[in-house]
Amino acid sequence: MLAPEKRMIKMAWKFFVSMVRHQFAKWRGYEIFTPAAPLAYRDAQCAACPDNDDGQCRICRCLTISKTLMALEECPKGLWHRVWIKRLQRQAE
Repeated sequence: MLAPEKRMIKMAWKFFVSMVRHQFAKWRGYEIFTPAAPLAYRDAQCAACPDNDDGQCRICRCLTISKTLMALEECPKGLWHRVWIKRLQRQAE
């Protein structure tokens, strides 16, 4: 078991990597928020998971509401994966 200080550093690092991944994807033209259908699936999977502790994952310690909303996040148990959706380009008027 990690000491609380090391656990916080590890969580902060994972959060930083996640935000960099999402900003890079946004720059490349990908959606960063999960669409409605995959979001409902993710929410249902997290609600039924025995590792869900009142909205916080016991494995990665993330809040499930924020983790399911971000399209490029994935479940640490493999129940759901990243969603890569390219945004439609707006036509010039």
